[in-house]
Amino acid sequence: MTDQGRVGVAGRRVTIVHDYLTETGGAERVVAALLGLFPQAPLHASAFEPSVMDPIFAERGVRTSFLGRVAADKQRAKQLFPLFPLGFRSMRLDPTDIVLSSSSGFAHHVRPPRGALHVCYCYTPPRFLWQPREYFRGKEHLRRSLWPALATLRGLDAQAARRVDAYVAISRHTADRIASVYGRDAAVIHPPVAVSRFRPSAERSGHFLVVARLVAYKRVDLAVAAATRAGLPLDVIGEGPERRSLERLAGPTVRFLGRLTDERVRHLMARCTALLVPGTEDFGMTPVEAQASGRPPICFAAGGALETVEDGVTGFLVRDATPDAFAAAMRRAMVADLQPGRLVNAAQRFDESIFRARLGAHLETLLERRPVRGSLSDLAAAITASAAVPAETPAEP
Repeated sequence: MTDQGRVGVAGRRVTIVHDYLTETGGAERVVAALLGLFPQAPLHASAFEPSVMDPIFAERGVRTSFLGRVAADKQRAKQLFPLFPLGFRSMRLDPTDIVLSSSSGFAHHVRPPRGALHVCYCYTPPRFLWQPREYFRGKEHLRRSLWPALATLRGLDAQAARRVDAYVAISRHTADRIASVYGRDAAVIHPPVAVSRFRPSAERSGHFLVVARLVAYKRVDLAVAAATRAGLPLDVIGEGPERRSLERLAGPTVRFLGRLTDERVRHLMARCTALLVPGTEDFGMTPVEAQASGRPPICFAAGGALETVEDGVTGFLVRDATPDAFAAAMRRAMVADLQPGRLVNAAQRFDESIFRARLGAHLETLLERRPVRGSLSDLAAAITASAAVPAETPAEP
């Protein structure tokens, strides 16, 4: 591929770098949208497993780090995680004008070519580094055993954050965390939701729905416990390490459907009573997808849900992270009459067309305002950012 062929914003060359392409989630849907926005952009990731990814990634071609083959296996990747910063720092990128890293892990550690602008589209600073108690919920022994490695990686992560030219956050919630953890300002551009792929339906299954990776911080346990106590039907779509413990917690009204096709998920979402989102989401694309399907989300009142859901109008907010509070919200959703048209209109605010326009315009602005490398203003900004990054988290008590 020639340099002239990699055309991005207003004729600029763009290179995309993502954490890993070994599972499908909201971040990977964002990367797919970025590939559509920048059709000639090379795509880099630490690892790639085409068998579990949308064919669009294999069609585009993915350049991986030296960890690529072994890290494509999720279990091996967990054992190798201390090497991921080196994997990204050692990547060799072709000449480009913009490096756009897509990161909730280590992609922002990448070293851009000389003269390139590095913009990080950040879902969250890495949870396992900066929110270890939440991330390792129920696995205190693992958190304590990893503490020395996590402390070292936090230092490396803060250094990498200082080298990024500009941050873009997926929500105000994430922007606040970037400021708290890295001492950096971030523009907010909500991630793209393919609203047109979802269609409301007049049919009702009578079931509540969860669509999530079954990991501890998603708090699917609250939804399962709520449905079990209230005797309400709940379908859980998704896989993850918490599935067995959730199955032990579940009563006869809860079904675990595993991983389903996108088409099947859309079908069930359009017919459910409501979608349950019991964890604190950085943004939460799934609640918006439920709105696009004409169905209300029931969300814990924190994080991105406060930016997407108006209580009693475009969904329901639950103030207490308890099964009883979620059960009460489920009963509320059964008798409420939220208009599907209003829900769809709420989702339209986050349509992928808006994301494309806002991100493209923001990148153009960053290029226009970018100071000359090595200038006094650049040096002053670097010193300010360095001073603002919090000191390394103290040793585990």
